[in-house]
Amino acid sequence: MNCQFKAIARVALLFGLLLGSWQLHAATPARRVASAAKARAGLITDFSVLSTMRPRKCVDEKESTPSARGWHESAAHCAWQGRLQMRRWETDKGSDPTSCISTQALWWAWMQSRLAPNNGPTAWNSEWAAQSLIDESGAQQRVAIIERTANGAWAATEWIWVPSPRTATRQWQAGRWNLLIGAAREIRQAAHETPVPQATALLKTAWEGNLNGRAGEISGERWLWERDGQCMRMESVGLSEQQLHLPYSRDDVRLEQRAAMQLRLARTYPRATWLTQFRLLPLGDGRGGAKYEAIWTENAAVRGQLWIPSKADSTIFQVRIAVVLPARKDNQADTVIVARIANSIDHELIGLATTWARDHEQ
Repeated sequence: MNCQFKAIARVALLFGLLLGSWQLHAATPARRVASAAKARAGLITDFSVLSTMRPRKCVDEKESTPSARGWHESAAHCAWQGRLQMRRWETDKGSDPTSCISTQALWWAWMQSRLAPNNGPTAWNSEWAAQSLIDESGAQQRVAIIERTANGAWAATEWIWVPSPRTATRQWQAGRWNLLIGAAREIRQAAHETPVPQATALLKTAWEGNLNGRAGEISGERWLWERDGQCMRMESVGLSEQQLHLPYSRDDVRLEQRAAMQLRLARTYPRATWLTQFRLLPLGDGRGGAKYEAIWTENAAVRGQLWIPSKADSTIFQVRIAVVLPARKDNQADTVIVARIANSIDHELIGLATTWARDHEQ
């Protein structure tokens, strides 16, 4: 009986050791991930972790408050004899409900203007909880990270490093700087973005190119930006089969084709007031194929649509921009405001068409 008891005890002990080993092995990856995330957070939020020195306020450093609403800047801090600088901005928790695009989209566009071109996605995506920019192109290197905080507000940080001329010092600084580069790249890789069809992606690239430094934001299926103080919204974008043939070559465009398309649009939108009837878009540089536009007002909004026929087949790319008219007590649209919005939409469509021709039809 005693031998049987000892055997059972040995089996129980062995089972306990195996179970404990398995639990330790299973928990290790999770602990490693949590530990890495904690170390990355410390590197981003605590300047002394990156610099390994007590940070000081920068000498004779001017403020560089971004031209973005809702951001509050803290004093810049420096280390490494002024060769490493950190600057931080924060937002209020609540966003401005009257704003066309978010405060983070405004900051994103402003920060991109400080970096070398093509350093990341042009338009801000509302799906992101964090994103980063990296510029290693010049003697002065920069990293910028923007992220949502635990209380729902947003914080953004920019680091600037001017490498030391002394080899040993520069190598040590580079080791610390590369930790920040690695954290920024991890954030960029983790930034979620819903995939879109290829045709939509091509049009998105043209739209971002046409922003030309302006802030833009992707919020679900909506693309938002501003022009002349007006909130532009990309209402529809994609690729479809042509219902009526629209020639790719400008030499093949005929008046009866345009008239037939205008008749079709009038039947589709019977309550519309046509500000610019369906026409061949006048592009002065003559590059690429024919492109068409129409602009109308309906349901308290001004809309403009661009048609880009494909050279290869019978498909056609389409984008539609909408601007909501300001509310009036008499519910009557101001003709001056409508004309101004229509003119802005016309300029945006021409810009999109020109950018498309430059990128895809040369």
